[in-house]
Amino acid sequence: MISRRCLVAVLLVAASTLAACESSDDSAPTTTVPPGATVTAAPTATLAAAESTPTPAAPASITISAVGDISLARELVPRMEANGAGYPYEPIEHLLSGDIVVGNLEGALTERGEPWPKGYNFRTPPRFASGLLDAGFDVVSLANNHTMDYGELGLTDTLDALDAAGVGRIGAGRTLGDARAPVIAEANGLAVAFIACVDTPTEGGGFAIRDWAATDTTAGLFICDDAPLREAIAEAQAQADFVIVVVHAGSEYINAPDATQRRIAGTVLAAGADAYIGHHAHVVQPIEQRGSQLVAWGLGNFIFDLDEVDLANIPVPRVSLVLNFTLTEGQGVTALEAVPVVLDADEDRPRPATPQEAAVLQSLIAP
Repeated sequence: MISRRCLVAVLLVAASTLAACESSDDSAPTTTVPPGATVTAAPTATLAAAESTPTPAAPASITISAVGDISLARELVPRMEANGAGYPYEPIEHLLSGDIVVGNLEGALTERGEPWPKGYNFRTPPRFASGLLDAGFDVVSLANNHTMDYGELGLTDTLDALDAAGVGRIGAGRTLGDARAPVIAEANGLAVAFIACVDTPTEGGGFAIRDWAATDTTAGLFICDDAPLREAIAEAQAQADFVIVVVHAGSEYINAPDATQRRIAGTVLAAGADAYIGHHAHVVQPIEQRGSQLVAWGLGNFIFDLDEVDLANIPVPRVSLVLNFTLTEGQGVTALEAVPVVLDADEDRPRPATPQEAAVLQSLIAP
């Protein structure tokens, strides 16, 4: 059973030829990692121990699988009606192998409410929330520019559907306190706190994400303002061994992080969070390891029914990834791996990438 603040995990991500990272942690060494590679902490010199000295136990570790945008709207609704709630995940479910699996749910789980006056509105019947849990998702972020596409009523239905399905949700809530509260996931004797926030650009039609900001008395989203974000990270650190911040920000169809992403990442790393996991651009952006911390600027689309604008702006092959990374007690991020997948525009779901497609992903995450 998954509660709002404590999630027991049973099972069980980014594109740039331009990327540059600026944060308060610029002094830390940066490693860019190709798919399939493993990055481990440098070995620590040890003194020979006497024969009578017992060998210390290896520190505990936990693996996270993270993916980008999951939109179950548009043509995916009739596909799930015909094939079941598990349809979007079937070709790649075996790749979601982490102790804890996290993604960004892009859209409302509702059949009620009125569409918000904005360019795109996504919604999915609440009954399909069960597919997320069955596929292995333990936590989903709701801090994005589609969660309230059908207003507060749609948001409330989304919260209820995820709670009923047993999927932890972060970044949105019935109040600001609910929206910024962490979900604590546990595995292997370790606890990981997940929090999420959003700061997307104002859209062409005039919609601004701050229109949906949660308050002490109204439902909404957690916005990535520096001071509240630092406070939320500190609160999460007091409850868990590790903290992961999931961020929805950046410029669409751009393969490099923008100034807003760099600002937020600087706040996240300086506050001591272990990982920044980003999305919103719809394309993959670089992945970097900075010392014991991880920055995945953008994991791209994972599950999405692409429209004409998407098809014109996301070049073939439309690669994405499952980002697996290991957190080790007292050491932070000690290994990471990018598992390449491709969004099949004919089936509106991801599949494992071919070697040639994997090479395209490599060029995007580690130029």
